[in-house]
Amino acid sequence: MSTEANTRDPGSETAALSHRERSEATRARILEAARSQFVANGLEGTRMEAIATEAGVNKALVYRHFGSREQLYRDVLNAAYARMRESESELTLSADPIAAIEQIVCFTLSYYVENPEFLILVGIENLHQGEHLKTLDRRSLRVPDLIDRYRGIIEDGERKGVFRKGLDPVDLYTVVSAQCWYAVATSYTFGFTFDVDVLDAKTLEARKALIKRVALGYVRDLDIADG
Repeated sequence: MSTEANTRDPGSETAALSHRERSEATRARILEAARSQFVANGLEGTRMEAIATEAGVNKALVYRHFGSREQLYRDVLNAAYARMRESESELTLSADPIAAIEQIVCFTLSYYVENPEFLILVGIENLHQGEHLKTLDRRSLRVPDLIDRYRGIIEDGERKGVFRKGLDPVDLYTVVSAQCWYAVATSYTFGFTFDVDVLDAKTLEARKALIKRVALGYVRDLDIADG
């Protein structure tokens, strides 16, 4: 077989790579435009034409990449969760379980403040009773990783005698996430009702301290009767 037959054209490889990179860049641009539109208008209020316009492409190209508005919404939702989980995984926790919980509180509240679109998207999905989230692969949502991290903190705290026995990692996650969620998701209505700027730096620090006390109260010797 000739050398020519065994030699690939570098120009062809470069062209193929360039096409693939452009395609990936276009897909990412569409996904970002879709996120913006869904956050602003919800699922029903978002039009593919508006997504295409914001992404700087034609509508046919949007369909070619994603197939339908619902699939595009699912991909946006999946990406939002993936970003959250990736950020969580990058957090280096203290060897002290109490300090680790305080770190998680600080991270979660800060993430919600800096990424309000995540709260909006999850709120939209709750309006749809989680029907789109149910179609996603749970492994891609990295729920086991999340639960394992909380379980590790709990087991460490129990072993060191600073946490009470019988703690549930999902309950601990609920305590932290729900308090942080409420602080940010209701910032406008709560702020108007009580005449306070919830997102002011000093107010956030005070809220952060409160959530830490609540979370640490849960993991320590807080005796609340059942029923």
